[in-house]
Amino acid sequence: MGTYQSFWQSEGISAVEQRLMVVDSRPDEDWQILVENFPFWPDGLRPEAPVNRSGVADSAYRYVPPLGVAELRETIAARESKVSGSTLVSSRNVAVTAGSMNAIGLALRACFARGYRRAVYAAPVFRGVHNAILSAGLSATALPLTHTEEDWSVLDAEAGSGPLVLYVNLPNNPTGAVATAGYLKMLEELTSAHDVILLYDAIYDSFRFTEDSCPTPIDLAASRQNVVVVSSMSKNYGRPGDRVGWIVAHEQLVDALAPQIEWESVCVSPANQLAAAGAIQAGNDALVASVLSGRETYRARTAGHEVLDVALPGGGTQLWLDLRVRDVEAMADFALTEHHLVLTTACNYAPTLPGHIRFPTGIPAERMHDGIARLERVLAEWGDDR
Repeated sequence: MGTYQSFWQSEGISAVEQRLMVVDSRPDEDWQILVENFPFWPDGLRPEAPVNRSGVADSAYRYVPPLGVAELRETIAARESKVSGSTLVSSRNVAVTAGSMNAIGLALRACFARGYRRAVYAAPVFRGVHNAILSAGLSATALPLTHTEEDWSVLDAEAGSGPLVLYVNLPNNPTGAVATAGYLKMLEELTSAHDVILLYDAIYDSFRFTEDSCPTPIDLAASRQNVVVVSSMSKNYGRPGDRVGWIVAHEQLVDALAPQIEWESVCVSPANQLAAAGAIQAGNDALVASVLSGRETYRARTAGHEVLDVALPGGGTQLWLDLRVRDVEAMADFALTEHHLVLTTACNYAPTLPGHIRFPTGIPAERMHDGIARLERVLAEWGDDR
């Protein structure tokens, strides 16, 4: 099957979105979609829609402050105290955004306004982040980071060359890598020794599965003006449709973001903000348990498989699988057309690493079994391309 040609263009809308458009155009066919990077709530355990605690029945017919409604900002601060052990965070440190990518874009544009022109990240990174860095006017460089304290020499050398934005995503998308508390201490020392802004993406921080994994640096963000944390409802609470994210930062930075948010988006939907506050208060224990169950389902189902049997990462809701094929895009198109299997491939990340796909672990067991079975058949038929 090695001569099978990919039929997507490299520019414009992403390959995964184009594959989903094929699915949408043929709704009556038996598709298996394995592209999600957010976890699914188990049946019957999804939190009910919360009551509008502010008593505003017409929230769709009014504006709210650009930094967000008080209920949500207070709830986020309480959440960060619980999840990350913060003793310093308050609602004054929180700005509500239209999802985490909006938060990242706001932070990067603020960095540009402060004179920063370079950004680095661990490879691979979600291509949207790479593009957001470029759109903000900064250069974007992928580094071979390990999320261990051994990264000091690489980062110290980069930071020694001038002002720098360091984007860190832990647990990592797509690898699921986590880091220890020592790594967090190393980042603190780096931002003290150099002119570095740490942009810390914590969208998966509910899904840290090793006891020694480092918590999100909320107290650093609350107390220093060169650390910014972003997160969202999409991944940590399985609610991508809310389009609610947030920034945690020093209150002076948060206040400085208010006019930028106001002229860019006015405000995030107040109804969605109130719903997000209720969802955070309800908690996501069942969602985390579902991801843990999905990881064990994957482990048991793929045990002994030459390619798919891999060590589970320390966190996240997905696996970064090396399928050991030369042209993973063509293979994914073959999977789509011949096996009705939709995959997220390496081109969704920067730099593009040959042969890789992202496999979700936050999906129901029956979907997991069917998806793995189809992927096994694809690999068996595509075998001569390895």
